[in-house]
Amino acid sequence: MHAGYLALGLAAVPLALHAVWRARYGYPPEHVPRVLCFHKLSRRFLFEGTWTTPKRFVAIIDRLRQSGYSFIDESQYLAALDAPAVDRSKQIFLTFDDGYTEVRDIAWPVLAERGVPLHVFLVTDYAGRENAWDLSLGRPPFRHLDWPAVREMSARGVTFGSHTASHADVTREPRERVLEDFRRSRRSIEDATGKPARTLSYPFGRYHDAAREAARAAGFEAAFSLYPSHRNATTDRFALRRDAVYIIDPVSMVETKLCKNPLYGIEEMKCRAINAVAVLTPLLKSR
Repeated sequence: MHAGYLALGLAAVPLALHAVWRARYGYPPEHVPRVLCFHKLSRRFLFEGTWTTPKRFVAIIDRLRQSGYSFIDESQYLAALDAPAVDRSKQIFLTFDDGYTEVRDIAWPVLAERGVPLHVFLVTDYAGRENAWDLSLGRPPFRHLDWPAVREMSARGVTFGSHTASHADVTREPRERVLEDFRRSRRSIEDATGKPARTLSYPFGRYHDAAREAARAAGFEAAFSLYPSHRNATTDRFALRRDAVYIIDPVSMVETKLCKNPLYGIEEMKCRAINAVAVLTPLLKSR
């Protein structure tokens, strides 16, 4: 009897999560391409969530291509925001936050071989430096791409956006400081590449109205969160939605993030919970 009640209770949890998700968020619109967000690629084990192995990364890209998904670049994504009549649910804009050297050494060759466009959001004050802004959790630090690498990659078709200059939580900073940070980062990228820095990614996926206004005032055309607070059917150019890929995501689960299916709502609520924990990084680093 008790085992039966326990089983019913366990079964009720995912159903409740799905119900909350459907009432609060719902499915993303089919006329907006989906956006994947990767962070770290690592061959060594890390005591954190925002990474995946190189082998799994390759498997994810190949699985999505085999399933009929196509990959688009930054210009195509931004153009799609202005053409809502077309079904783009099988298009993916692939992004990397932070811009570590592993993006150049591991991800870029894999993607170039397959003709998949790459877009990297840079933390510009840390170009060529270790990621001192992050919690190490006992692992060796990661190093950000330096400007010569950025110039080389840009010349060969990789596009770059801003992940701010400092990787500070913009919701905890004065608006003037956030605006100056955004502008400084944008100038650094444009000076290095000779091309416009068109898009911004908010650190930790966190933003508020003042940050959205600062992104617009800094001259960006669009800005990305991870899982915005509004319903998924809403397309806000300065709070755009992305799906993050974590180490706990098997290859099949990444496809689950992208299409309508019974597990979709549960998967999104899981990712929203993981992303909510990200607030601990700036809080603990400030102490």
